[in-house]
Amino acid sequence: MAAEKQTATDSESDLEATNHLVPNSDYEPLLKLLRTHPALDGLELDEQRWQLLDRFCGILAAYNEKVNLVANTTPEVLVNRHILDGLTVASNIYKSKVTSGKLIDIGSGGGLPAMVIAIACPDLAVTMVDSVGKKVKFLNEASQELGLVNNIALTARAEELARVKGERASYDLATARAVGTLTLTIELCLPFLKRNGLYMAQKTVSRLDEELKDAKAMMRELECRVEQTKLFTDMPGVEDSVILLIRKIETTPHYYPRPWAKIKASK
Repeated sequence: MAAEKQTATDSESDLEATNHLVPNSDYEPLLKLLRTHPALDGLELDEQRWQLLDRFCGILAAYNEKVNLVANTTPEVLVNRHILDGLTVASNIYKSKVTSGKLIDIGSGGGLPAMVIAIACPDLAVTMVDSVGKKVKFLNEASQELGLVNNIALTARAEELARVKGERASYDLATARAVGTLTLTIELCLPFLKRNGLYMAQKTVSRLDEELKDAKAMMRELECRVEQTKLFTDMPGVEDSVILLIRKIETTPHYYPRPWAKIKASK
């Protein structure tokens, strides 16, 4: 099968074994500062959501000691870079008014931004996809520990999962942070989207022009366009970040995404 759901079934799971390492509130003071961050304009989370973000930070940091999920889990980096980055996407989801739709995140790794989005958007159905089983196990165990019911993690390769019945052209939103170039992520994400669906591409301002130029042919081939460009100029932590809202216009040709060998050969 192209995808497999992984869940913790015994009481001695890896996550439970690391629970004693989870800090109580190392992240809470930094998370409180995010509540008024200018990049999160329009995002209103209740106290429960902020508490879940706090707990997720602790779970991720603890698990990261045995499985490499994130390079740096110090509170400052985890909150002011990774959590903030995910919340900027959540903020734009609220603005797009698709908070009760379906989102797929490709290359979910440690759950950034997918877990952050699932916490911040409880009515959004979030599917997290990663080819590494250990990472998928973490995502499902962390979701279970947090009591989240709106997300699921699958072990799969995106270019294969996109051909599975029920997955192709069935999502309203897609994300793929730190997976690769804009050209690559457009090819991987667009087949999952319905017509008029949005790919929220997280990129850096410093490489934006180059990536857009390189992706021009792929955007034309897959019939999508950049609808909005969200910049966060002079905003601490995300000053070099940009979110491209890429709208899918027409049905993706059946031969996309190509097999990985062909994608790799075309780089």
